[in-house]
Amino acid sequence: MSTGIRTPRRAAQEEPSVRRKSKIGLRIGPRRRSGWRWVSFFVLIVTIGLGAFLFTNPMFYVTQAEIGGTRYVPANEVFTRSKVANFHVFCVDPDEIAARVLESPNVTHAEVIVAWPARVIILVREREPALVWEDPQGDQVFRYWVDLNGHLMPLREELPGLVRIINEGGSIPFSCPGPACDDPDAVAIDPDVVLGAQHLKTLRSNIDVLYYDPVRGLSYQDGRGWRGYFGVGTDMDYKLVVYETLVEDLEQRGIRPIYIDVSSPEAPFYRVAE
Repeated sequence: MSTGIRTPRRAAQEEPSVRRKSKIGLRIGPRRRSGWRWVSFFVLIVTIGLGAFLFTNPMFYVTQAEIGGTRYVPANEVFTRSKVANFHVFCVDPDEIAARVLESPNVTHAEVIVAWPARVIILVREREPALVWEDPQGDQVFRYWVDLNGHLMPLREELPGLVRIINEGGSIPFSCPGPACDDPDAVAIDPDVVLGAQHLKTLRSNIDVLYYDPVRGLSYQDGRGWRGYFGVGTDMDYKLVVYETLVEDLEQRGIRPIYIDVSSPEAPFYRVAE
C-alpha cells in the first residue's frame, strides 16, 4: 500500500497590504497667516491716523458762525450765546445751540445748520417791538421794548413812531404764567395793554406818551388840561366817542375836570378840583 507523498499546501499568498493615507485638511501656511496680520495692522494704523487728523486739525473746529435774520441784536451777541466757539464739528448739536440762542428775550425762533468741515449757520427771527415800556424805580428809569404778545426785551435803540408807556404802578404788573408767555418765571405785559396803546396811537397820532395805572389802565395827558383814562383793549374808538361827548358836555357847562375816566364806557365819570 503505497503511501502518497503529500505535498504541503502552498500557503495562501498574502495580498500586499495597501496603506491608506488619511485626508488632512488644508492648512494655511505661515506666510499667508502673517499676510493677514499685516493687513489688519495697516488698517489699524490708517484708522488711528485718520482719527488723529480729524480731531487735531484746526479746520474741524468751529471758530465763527454765519448769522442771519438779525435786525436789532448784534451778530456777535448771537454767536456768544450759542457757546459753539472751539467746538469740534462732530460735537455740535444744532438743537442745543438753538435752545441757547432762544434764551435771548429778543429772539423768538432759531434754526442751526451744521456743514462740513466746520461751518455753522444760525438763522434767527427777532421779536418786533410794538412799544417802549418805561418803569421808574427810584432815581432810575428802566426802559424796555415790548412786542405784541407782551414780551419784555432789552431796548436796543430808539425807534421813531413807537409809543411810550410810563408805568405808574410801581412795578411791572403782569407776570406769567399767562397767555403771553411760556416761561413760568418770565415777566410780561398784558397783551391788552399793548393792543390798547397801539389802538389809541392809531386813532390819535399826536399821542407820544401814555401812562399805565393798574386800576384805570391807559391814559394820556389831554392838551386841554386834564388826564383821560381809557382802560385797555381794542375798543378805544368807542371809548373816544364817549370821551369826546362827555368833554363837550362839560365844556358847555363850564366845568373843568382834572381827569375823565371812560375805562368803563357804560359808566364814565370825571373829577374836578376841590
